[in-house]
Amino acid sequence: MHLSPLRDVLDTPRCFFYRSPVSIVVNSMARRMSPFTFVLLCGALLSSFACSISFERMGERARGGAKCREHEMKFEALQAESIFESDGGRIRQWRSSMMTRMGLMDARIVTVNEKSLLLPQYANAHRVLIVLSGRACMGLMLPLGTEANIRNINKGQVIAVPRGMPLWIQNVGNEEMTFLTFANIRDPMMHGCHTYEAFHLAGAQTDHGMGGILHGFSRDMLAEAMDVDERTMSQLIDNQEGAAIVRLGEALDRLMRRPEEGLGAGKAGWMADFSYRFGSAHRDVIQSRAGQLIIANSFKLPVLKYLDMAIACLHLENDALTAPGWFTNADQLMYCAEGSARVQVVWPSGEMAGDVEMNEGDLVMVPKNYPVMIQAGRNGFNATFVMNNDKPIAMHMTGSDSVFKAMHPRVRMGAFDITEEVDRRAYEQSRRAKTTYLLPPRRATRRESESEVVVDGANNIGVGMDEIQAAMWSMF
Repeated sequence: MHLSPLRDVLDTPRCFFYRSPVSIVVNSMARRMSPFTFVLLCGALLSSFACSISFERMGERARGGAKCREHEMKFEALQAESIFESDGGRIRQWRSSMMTRMGLMDARIVTVNEKSLLLPQYANAHRVLIVLSGRACMGLMLPLGTEANIRNINKGQVIAVPRGMPLWIQNVGNEEMTFLTFANIRDPMMHGCHTYEAFHLAGAQTDHGMGGILHGFSRDMLAEAMDVDERTMSQLIDNQEGAAIVRLGEALDRLMRRPEEGLGAGKAGWMADFSYRFGSAHRDVIQSRAGQLIIANSFKLPVLKYLDMAIACLHLENDALTAPGWFTNADQLMYCAEGSARVQVVWPSGEMAGDVEMNEGDLVMVPKNYPVMIQAGRNGFNATFVMNNDKPIAMHMTGSDSVFKAMHPRVRMGAFDITEEVDRRAYEQSRRAKTTYLLPPRRATRRESESEVVVDGANNIGVGMDEIQAAMWSMF
């Protein structure tokens, strides 16, 4: 009686398997055990073989990890490239394979010229808009037929825009209006990559991929859906010759500059829940000879919780530094608005990953948990930070909240192999022991106190233990 087909294969002289010592042992054991026990043994052998292949492939991936890391992660100052330009304005984008492959953020800078309009559009990703200059009127359209919320926006204002919600922006000032737009692209996937896509509700059909989406439907079906004749449908689709950002005619510009009568800008409504003003906000950290820091997280602007984003505004005085450290739960994009700075990033191996000179208009990306330190140039440094977590948590290596200062002195002495005297000089007698995050240059007058004013604390602004615990859990 045959116990199993596998025994026949092992017994057959013409088998396709190599008669290794293992197969001979298995054949011998098969003749002495029950069919059930034999099947279990075969399953165990197959599982062991599969696991060995899996671990071998994991080892190959680990050996190739360094090459992959070097290929994808390049710490350098990125300059924005033009992707659109018209009489109405221009759009520039910072391109980086590191940003798209890792699913971090899409970063663009948009300029709307005087008497021009950013056509209504929505995106497939949550985004924040940060106004750098100028004055504009912005409309945000909410779901369920809610009337458009309109507000005047200007320099220093941040607007949170959830994905799928259309907006439009009209320049109502006498100069260019420029804003940054950062999109959280961890969720949207296009062709295997994390990609930001904007859908324009109006505009001509163009070759650069920013045409109005109405062109993609058949006109007979659109006319049926809107209950209009074909002539009216053609006017709606074909009259606009521009795309993305268009220049308005004199008459239409004057008409749209009267929002209180025509557009309802005085009734901001829900718009107040989507915006935050850095210009009038309380400073979270102030150091008289180092600079200032303002953080907008979900504690201050609750809608950021749903966007999973946070924004910070940093000002450093000449040659001042930030404490070296890292974000535990957020990648960060740093945009230099004014001045210059030197930015250093470190690999997990302890080697320097980047020593970058940032100038106005440059962008640098730092993944979570990568140590980074910034020193302002001779003319200071003004920067905007965007992080893909609504409650970013920072860990510092110097200052009053240093991870080393939190250690027991004996642990530090053992870790660095130093004497008690050296440890005391570094962590107790140092002037940095009383500072947090913002550090004045060492050449400043030593007689002056290096104390700082902390309004609420940089990492847990005006929150209780429940909120702090929630932020801690968001790390995992």
